[in-house]
Amino acid sequence: MDRSFIYVGVFTIAVVLTFAWVTEIVTNISGLGGVQASVEGVNPEAGEALYWGIAKCSTCHSMGTRGSAIRGPNHEDVYITAGDRAAEIGLETPTEYFVRSIAYPEEYVVEGYKAEMPEVYLPPISLQPDQVRAIITYLQSQGGEPDPSAIELPDVILDAAGSAGEAEPFAAYADGNAARGETLFFDLDGQAGCASCHTFDGKGGDVGPELTDEATVRPLQYIIESILFPSAVIASGYEPVLIRTFDGRTLNGVLRAEDDVSLTLVTKEGEEITASKSDIDRRGEDPPSLMPDNFGDLLTMTDFHDILAFLTAAFRAEQEQAEEPAAE
Repeated sequence: MDRSFIYVGVFTIAVVLTFAWVTEIVTNISGLGGVQASVEGVNPEAGEALYWGIAKCSTCHSMGTRGSAIRGPNHEDVYITAGDRAAEIGLETPTEYFVRSIAYPEEYVVEGYKAEMPEVYLPPISLQPDQVRAIITYLQSQGGEPDPSAIELPDVILDAAGSAGEAEPFAAYADGNAARGETLFFDLDGQAGCASCHTFDGKGGDVGPELTDEATVRPLQYIIESILFPSAVIASGYEPVLIRTFDGRTLNGVLRAEDDVSLTLVTKEGEEITASKSDIDRRGEDPPSLMPDNFGDLLTMTDFHDILAFLTAAFRAEQEQAEEPAAE
């Protein structure tokens, strides 16, 4: 029997077992997923520190010209835009919209974006109720007046804080070598070559999403699925576009800019291509991700877990720090 066939089969079975095991524990990950920084009070200053810190809001959102994330809406003057949004969907105040969009993010997706905001009161972020309130006062201050008394959190957030101590501690499916995983991530001539499209800690390409804080925002199952099934969920702002021109060219890349006259794509090699709309014959709908979908074939089990170890190293370091006894 073909050895490669046996190998692929073993890899697939192991990954399926990983999903089954991870699915069981991810829903019960410890609230230690992110170090709860010593930020005091329910006020905009504490909220700002959380927004740009352990809450990881800036992974998906920018604030005016501060930040460069594009997965979620820019939050400049968000109190005003939230008021308009609240009126459209029948909520009474911008603050109520903030509360509900944090509590039930999949129900309040802004047009043009996807349902990919994590429930920040659950692992791995695990914000406490007063931390959620502080962030909301920071959002209130963007075009409005902070008013903590207007913030009424639903039970789904309050109950999550009460059950955090009952959770199982985070553990990886198998120990990996983070140092070797880093080498695999940045080796552009290797089987993984992740850095050709992704940035980590300021190094790499920008065709795909920034991955520095991904493991502190997303559960392990999401990361595994994103590697093995990249087209299942494509991050907002990184959707591929496939076009065919009248002269027979096929262009495929992430949409970087578009106006009435032309569009600019970035290919998986990082090359920018601008095409005139008058030259476009067909534009494909929902093409697959530019990320290869055969890492189950390309990577060994050791490679796979070493890369996971590298991507989750910051999360595990934060967890270990949180578990250390406080200095007397």
